[in-house]
Amino acid sequence: MIAADMQPSSAPCRAVFKQDIKLPQMVCFRVTRFCNAHCGFCLAPPDGGRHSSASTLKNRINWLLVRGVESIHFCGGEPTIHRQLPELIAHVHSRGGKSRLTTNGIALSDDLIYTLRSAATHVKVSLHGDQPHHDEIVGRSTFYSATASIRRLLSAGVITSVQTTIVSGHLDVVPWMIGFCLRNQVRRVSFLPFIMRGSGYERRAEYGLTQAERRVLHRRVKDERRKHTGRVDIRLLDFNTRPIHVVEPDGRVILEGASEALDVLLTQIPV
Repeated sequence: MIAADMQPSSAPCRAVFKQDIKLPQMVCFRVTRFCNAHCGFCLAPPDGGRHSSASTLKNRINWLLVRGVESIHFCGGEPTIHRQLPELIAHVHSRGGKSRLTTNGIALSDDLIYTLRSAATHVKVSLHGDQPHHDEIVGRSTFYSATASIRRLLSAGVITSVQTTIVSGHLDVVPWMIGFCLRNQVRRVSFLPFIMRGSGYERRAEYGLTQAERRVLHRRVKDERRKHTGRVDIRLLDFNTRPIHVVEPDGRVILEGASEALDVLLTQIPV
């Protein structure tokens, strides 16, 4: 159910600046807020900012690595829009770090796929169900490009999984996605219950899961995980209950919660 006192997505985050913040082993690194899709549940919609240069982003990556971060999770927006993404991934690898990438799979260049394999980058492709449902909630016809990208990545030897956002009224996506993974030899699928932030705040009445749906989802994922042990790794990632560390395109480090009202601004990475 939607909390009556939930603040809108435009609510400013709390600032708790510290001289030496403690960072987790992996952070979400937003290289851009721009995107080539129009998902109604987008957590980080375009904000009018600009791409930072590759040199600026490399400096931020260095800042994170020297503070104990081991894995840089490239995300967005859509990170593949940034033309220097292969260079940034290679930079992480050259500094002894690990990398991950979450992408909508709309446009992956051969150069990027080569770099992903060379750097042993783990890639998550966002796929939200069958073609009609996926294309409807993504806001454009991308199902076939996303599924083709999954097959290209797997064929190239890139470690590839699928990430699926679950919205109200569509819990039937769970068995469909597991079937897709089994047919295409995808070894892992992660289900994300809808989060009421970003663009999703405006669509909360349509997409928000009821408490009953959440209980059913948790039970269904547990049952499917038991049924398919050893064939596909089935995960439920509920960021409504677990905040994550995010580096925004402007260099702010934020502890991101289930809504912007719960965000905490930790620091600003120096230029």
